[in-house]
Amino acid sequence: MSLILRHAIKIDAPLEVVFLALSQVKHIAAWHHGPVQGDLAVGEVLYINPSSDLKFGWKTNEIVGRERIAQECVEGPEGSLGKQVVYTLSSRGPKSTLLELTDGQWNEGDGHLASCNTHWGGALYRLKAYIELEMSGS
Repeated sequence: MSLILRHAIKIDAPLEVVFLALSQVKHIAAWHHGPVQGDLAVGEVLYINPSSDLKFGWKTNEIVGRERIAQECVEGPEGSLGKQVVYTLSSRGPKSTLLELTDGQWNEGDGHLASCNTHWGGALYRLKAYIELEMSGS
């Protein structure tokens, strides 16, 4: 059985600000653990190094307006390759955005499932804090 990790978080900021934090390398580096290199643009690869022995390359396959970013893992541990991460943003008013994240396809018995699920939860809370505390003037 395959699974898709699903997360959602409400961020007290306009959709445009949340999109900037998800799409510009300087902002991504502020809320992700470790160095961030590359670019977030269709066809380009964004590299994230959460630790010295772990590196992920995320190829951006789709950007739809400021509402959706779809990426595919093209570099990382064997079980990560080919996984799709999708960020979906929807406005909940002039100063509120709902961010939904999906990450899949996962095999039910994958030993990395729980730690990846925890990672995404933590990353979204760091993103929320960064936007609400650091980007509030943007």
